[in-house]
Amino acid sequence: MRSIARRHPIAVFLAIAYTASAAIFALPLLSSGGVGIIDLELPGTAPFILLAALALAGSAFITTALADGRAGVRSLRQRVFRFRVNPVWYVAALLILPAAALVTAVAVAGVDPLINLVANPAVLVTVVVGALFAFLLVNWWEEAAWTGFALERLQSRLGPIGASVVTTWLQALVHLPLVFVADGVTIGRVPTDQIPFYLVALFVLPIPVRIVLTWLYNASGRSVPIVGLYHAGLGVATGAALIPVLAPSVAPVLVYGGFAVMAAAVLVLTRGRLGLEASEPGRAARPEAAIAS
Repeated sequence: MRSIARRHPIAVFLAIAYTASAAIFALPLLSSGGVGIIDLELPGTAPFILLAALALAGSAFITTALADGRAGVRSLRQRVFRFRVNPVWYVAALLILPAAALVTAVAVAGVDPLINLVANPAVLVTVVVGALFAFLLVNWWEEAAWTGFALERLQSRLGPIGASVVTTWLQALVHLPLVFVADGVTIGRVPTDQIPFYLVALFVLPIPVRIVLTWLYNASGRSVPIVGLYHAGLGVATGAALIPVLAPSVAPVLVYGGFAVMAAAVLVLTRGRLGLEASEPGRAARPEAAIAS
């Protein structure tokens, strides 16, 4: 197993992570609240999302231990718990996506969202508190795997842009079961005409978000807490507590257009490097070298 993990760390990680996620999400899917194969009435999917996030982090550490030994585990742990960074990064990570969503809403609906924000400043408290809870319970652990492990390794082979795209797709595959179990929806009730929308939402729309995340990760000195907080901001920026409250006439999905503009600006300003220094190995590696991993 160690030999395989050394040669194909990404493949081993995905095998462990996907197996664990499938087992976790099988319970709500097959329960009496789902397709009824198991006679259990389970709570909402939130506990299973938390378990899946912890399983992802565990998969990353297990694979690292197999592939790189104690030194690799120590390095991954340092990235996962790298809190000592410039405080500016925390502010940027927390607010960049909600701010982009707000700017998009203003571009679509005029100044009304700003007027509503001034009239209802408690929305800002909701943004901060909601993001912090999501960070501590889910997103930090998710990004320990997807950024601290997967993106970190893929950058050395695909470069930052390619690694961002591939990491998005790998993460989408783990989230795919949520199409069938989130909010109590089961396989038998998913409208066929909505499945393409779900697939686009999983595999395409998050790519610009991940591109900016990669820049934050590299530029902050490989801090997983920073990107975990940024990921938590995504849930706030696209959730029911922000745009539906400040700009009810704006479809929340439109904020992804704002995210795309932001990603394009980051790509231009960093000349596609996304904070990865020219001397780092990912700048010169051949993309085909990553396929075996």
